[in-house]
Amino acid sequence: MNNSSRINATRKIAVNGMMIALVFLATYVTKIPTAVGPFNLGDSVIIIAAVLLGKKSGFLAGAIGSSVADIAMGYQHFAPVTFVVKGFEGFVAGLVVHVLSKRFKEKYHVTFLIASIAGSIVMVLGYFFAELYVMRLFDETMGLAAALRGLPVNLVQGGVCTVVGYLLCVALERFKVTKFIAS
Repeated sequence: MNNSSRINATRKIAVNGMMIALVFLATYVTKIPTAVGPFNLGDSVIIIAAVLLGKKSGFLAGAIGSSVADIAMGYQHFAPVTFVVKGFEGFVAGLVVHVLSKRFKEKYHVTFLIASIAGSIVMVLGYFFAELYVMRLFDETMGLAAALRGLPVNLVQGGVCTVVGYLLCVALERFKVTKFIAS
């Protein structure tokens, strides 16, 4: 491995660590308690990580940052589900950008919007099915009623974070921040 490769690898590790920390902070600091769990803006940072850095970085930022935030907020029982759901959210958003960026090269905002929507859909459906099936194995209060109770909060959070994530991605692209971070 030459010196340039080492510098790029080190930079990628540092940027991924920064995005993990930003997801944690956005999740923890913006939490608004609800009857079914906290509402937060962490998903918008997952979207940014996925769009700017790709599917692997989106997965890492979403999975690690969000699950550590769950633990810090006292939702340890949700941390494994959050790891998978938020990681997959970041992966899918990054994958959508990768696939569509060739087709909409000049219209990056279309790619960012579709990626943001796709990531948020993954989050909403992931938690719905996790509460419906997976969490029910460990907690008898989970199941259809719990999944339906959490759905409105997850839909609002997904919608708000889609808009915030999309707008921030477009702004970062217009200011050419993406070229600095991703290089």
